[in-house]
Amino acid sequence: MENAARTNNLKRVVRVVLEIGQFSGVEPELLRFAFAAVKNGTVLEQAEIEIKIPPLLLYCCECRNEYLGELADLCCPVCLKEQFKIVRGREMLVKTIEGELK
Repeated sequence: MENAARTNNLKRVVRVVLEIGQFSGVEPELLRFAFAAVKNGTVLEQAEIEIKIPPLLLYCCECRNEYLGELADLCCPVCLKEQFKIVRGREMLVKTIEGELK
């Protein structure tokens, strides 16, 4: 993110918006903690972090139904099987970086 800030001539970053999928392996609260720990002394020092968690979109390999899943219940609502592919839910994206220009 610091490289992106430099490339875009930002003297400081005020907000970073991330999209973190439920199957990404990233714990949002741990990411917030890590961000707070590493931003000191950088252009990110005063930045706030916003984490968006998109809906979990699954594809049933049994009945070919695409459905919104929940981590607590990954079963297909049509056939009740747990044979799925993850269509959306592994994202780890920087959506926006907002800051002040130099």
